[in-house]
Amino acid sequence: EMLVPEGVLRYTLEPGETAVQPMPDKQVAPVYPASLVRPDAVPVTVTAQLVMDKDGRVQGVYPVSDTASDADRDLFEGAVEQAARQWTFTPLWMRKPNGDGTYELTAKPFSLWYVFHFKVVDGKPIVETVKR
Repeated sequence: EMLVPEGVLRYTLEPGETAVQPMPDKQVAPVYPASLVRPDAVPVTVTAQLVMDKDGRVQGVYPVSDTASDADRDLFEGAVEQAARQWTFTPLWMRKPNGDGTYELTAKPFSLWYVFHFKVVDGKPIVETVKR
């Protein structure tokens, strides 16, 4: 699921300017760490900021945790990073009118926040990543 934390900086549009929201082109699901699959596994949630260049390629994946890091958590975050680095998006296009009926299109870098849910259901590992 995609989320936007409070206080995140956003582009400011000038009068008449519009933006086309980037959309995922390719998303690879994280792989549940095999060494942690067990029937009594507690669900784990990883929130990560994905930073894309102007062409929509992931340049950085930054997991954010409100708990202390441990070996298990590091494996889940590593799975998110490995998968998300393969993601691609359409560019964030900014469209600015030139005043003569034409427009200037500019691709901009951007970031998105996603939440990844890892759980074991009926002995099977499941990873959910849903965009709202």
